Amino acid sequence: MAEDTDTQLKVKMVRLVWTEPGPAILANQALVQYDGNLVYLTFGHTNPPIILAETEEEKQKQLDAVDSISVSPVLRVAMTPATFRSVADAVQKHLATMARIDRVEHKA
Repeated sequence: MAEDTDTQLKVKMVRLVWTEPGPAILANQALVQYDGNLVYLTFGHTNPPIILAETEEEKQKQLDAVDSISVSPVLRVAMTPATFRSVADAVQKHLATMARIDRVEHKA
């Protein structure tokens, strides 16, 4: 019978190296959902309705007939709440940086 030994694996920190991403996909809509376990981020794209009319009255009539506009999902990501918080923190930091840049550019 083999002797039962208490072995523990050591923790090793490794560096994450991001590779080149694929092409960027435009998303102009976003939806966040939480199912009690995971957070789902869904990004989508929609276009405004095509309104083809010669008079303003005809354009308004066409626009009034629009009840909804479809959103085509382009990406859905599921993550733990802890990862979602990290992403939200990164977004907040980036928004603050963008605001500082915008203030500097508007002063010039």
